[in-house]
Amino acid sequence: MMLECSDSSRNPIQSDFPYSFSEDGHLRHRLTSEPYRFTFRLDDVRGTDREHHSLCLYITQHVYELLETKFHLLREHLEEDSFVFMSPGALDHPGGLLVLIQDLGTVRSGVWSWKLSAHEGLERGSQLPYLRWAAESSCAVIVMNPNEGGKALEHHVHLVWERLVSRSSAEHVFVVAHGYGGLAFVDLLCSRLDEVQRRVKAVAFLDSSHSLWHQPLGKAGRDWLKSSSRTWILSTKPLNRSVGSLKAGCPQISAGTQCHDSVPAVCMESVFRFFSKTIKPKTTPTPFEIITRSKSRAHDENHNLMD
Repeated sequence: MMLECSDSSRNPIQSDFPYSFSEDGHLRHRLTSEPYRFTFRLDDVRGTDREHHSLCLYITQHVYELLETKFHLLREHLEEDSFVFMSPGALDHPGGLLVLIQDLGTVRSGVWSWKLSAHEGLERGSQLPYLRWAAESSCAVIVMNPNEGGKALEHHVHLVWERLVSRSSAEHVFVVAHGYGGLAFVDLLCSRLDEVQRRVKAVAFLDSSHSLWHQPLGKAGRDWLKSSSRTWILSTKPLNRSVGSLKAGCPQISAGTQCHDSVPAVCMESVFRFFSKTIKPKTTPTPFEIITRSKSRAHDENHNLMD
């Protein structure tokens, strides 16, 4: 069981941790350059917990540093021991706003999965690729931090919405919610339906825990989910294949993987294609363009008779 990392926002990066991230984002031993390997000690539970804690703390601190130095994100404190990262001037940005919500657990801002970050690198386990997409698309970002501070994840999502997202000038708000983060977003939708419908352009649920069987969302909310969201779920089917289910309440497609932690990385390009599609202007064909095959054949036959 991984320990909490509540002191991660205050401590300097651990200099005694024997691993560090290489330039390409892989965790390597400082002396041997060997890939990270977790040491499970069956006869030393406390030692195992300490290693978990050290790993969690180091990745958190390293990613926080990247958020601030590479992506120039700022910390916005909401309550004591509770903060998020956001773009400078994010609330005044008139274009798009990308909001990222993690799964329940100990992961902090900028991280989808400790395990993938440690064993497969930051490109797979962190939110950095999503932030690059936002920067390349001139999109502001708010990176939630729901597992920091000890409050319920739903409380954090409501607080970020009330204090930040609802006050932003963004024309389009896009939400990516992983695991329990999806349940927390639907909880917000249940209580702030009109606001969310008006502000949020599209939602990507990544192996989400939400269930419309157990969350009191009315018909208007369900209809909005059907038209404005997609759910990527664990499946043996190839990525983006349709996967039917009664509980989702919105189009469900295969995540192309059976690993919960891998879904954000595997589905990222599909998620952004979905977002881009929602803001493309819909062109209405002119009457001259709406010609069925039967009309075309009739036209050709009449033309032949006239000849």
